[in-house]
Amino acid sequence: MDLPPPMFPEPPVLSDEAAYEMLNFLYELVTAFEDYYGHQARRHPCPIVPPEPDPFDYLDDDTPPF
Repeated sequence: MDLPPPMFPEPPVLSDEAAYEMLNFLYELVTAFEDYYGHQARRHPCPIVPPEPDPFDYLDDDTPPF
């Protein structure tokens, strides 16, 4: 699996234990943030994403079906 590049150009090298601890901390942080602010985030309206254009719009309506 190809991973996207990190948001920062040179991430620090972490030991397995430090990576594990950091990941657990981040999960706990996100959970606490969602517990405290999640109701507000769910109230916020989602932006309306315009539909993608139909790639076959340029074809005539008289195109025979296949």
